[in-house]
Amino acid sequence: MAMMEPSSSSSSSASAVTPSSAPPSGRCCVVLRIKLLAAWTPEEDAALERLAVENGSRHWRRVAAQMPRKRSPVQCRDRWRDHLARDVFHRPYTAADDDELTRLVLRPGGGGDRWKDISRAVHGRSSRSVKRRWMEIGTSDELLRKLAPPVIDAVSGHGGGRRRLMRPNQAFGWRRC
Repeated sequence: MAMMEPSSSSSSSASAVTPSSAPPSGRCCVVLRIKLLAAWTPEEDAALERLAVENGSRHWRRVAAQMPRKRSPVQCRDRWRDHLARDVFHRPYTAADDDELTRLVLRPGGGGDRWKDISRAVHGRSSRSVKRRWMEIGTSDELLRKLAPPVIDAVSGHGGGRRRLMRPNQAFGWRRC
């Protein structure tokens, strides 16, 4: 496809496409350049810990301005809250932790998906960690088997060894799979 430019002469038009501006193989290509965030170095972590103690853990704009490498206040806050804060555990979740999380999320009238409130009740876990874990186990078949009662057949009076799994539904509680 050639772009046409109006020419000063009235007899003909000249093509404005030059060989250097045309795509190399005749096809049109789109090049996307994605800038990846730089990983945090141990020196940056040490500086962030020192600055968070000096400025308090609520003044992230001040902390970000004093960082050795340019970091945004949101990056500093997230790194502190999710990785460096001393009150956050970085150990794997146990079965007891999963049971407690399930109880808190599914409790009547108070759980739901308010991760900030749930993370306060689960000692030593950030709201992001709690939400990520619930997304892993919340729809797992193991959890559903644990929660779903066996279905009893009205005619024979026994369950027949088969359970109907139910999955959480936002609007109506539980729904059949």
